[in-house]
Amino acid sequence: MNPPDPSRTRALSVADMLRARIFDGDIAPGAHLMEITLANEFGVSRTPVRGAMARLADEGLLVYHPQRGFQVRRFDAKDVFDAFSLRATLEGMGCRLLGERGLDARGQEQLAQMLEEQHALLYGEEWTDAHAMLWHDLNLDFHRKLLALADNRWLTEAVVRSCQLPIIFDSKLRPHNRDASVLLYRREQAQNALAEHRRIVDALGRCESGVAESVMREHITANRDLLVDNLRQKAGRTRALV
Repeated sequence: MNPPDPSRTRALSVADMLRARIFDGDIAPGAHLMEITLANEFGVSRTPVRGAMARLADEGLLVYHPQRGFQVRRFDAKDVFDAFSLRATLEGMGCRLLGERGLDARGQEQLAQMLEEQHALLYGEEWTDAHAMLWHDLNLDFHRKLLALADNRWLTEAVVRSCQLPIIFDSKLRPHNRDASVLLYRREQAQNALAEHRRIVDALGRCESGVAESVMREHITANRDLLVDNLRQKAGRTRALV
């Protein structure tokens, strides 16, 4: 077996750092990336930086323009709509696979425990920004658990990609802007999401794969529509000011 290429290893490391900065908004959409500047900043030669940018272009984060180099891709409301539509189909498929195979006792116990933890948070006395962020984490854990139980690596990787692009979430999959956070993490909205989680788990427990798939798709498209409407309203206000 050949030893790892040090240049490739550095390129992967630079790609990880650049990806996180783009997701977290430290490098804005439309920004041009300068090889020399990044090489000096990361303490590497231009070769791994160039390799990292080519990798991120393959992932869809960057766009290459002849004579101008790499630029961070801009995304619009249609991109969000399409990505969430894909994710709804994929995660719905995961529920169908899981429902057809059937939940074992351990899986049922784990999902039931997650639902109890979500209920305790959402129906407690307080609802602060800290509670909303905790809900984000619990919700994400729930979706990841369903994918893990579906046990299809290709499906999971496709879902991860659909969550990362377009860039409306940061490296922790939290919304970039306050408006989106308010939409997704209102207490009432979160309680509705919990009710849908329960319907999914109940359907899986009864091996009703079609029902579980349908509810999951509705669950994700509801958030899609909230975010897309918000983005389109913001775009309309921006055009009105120009």
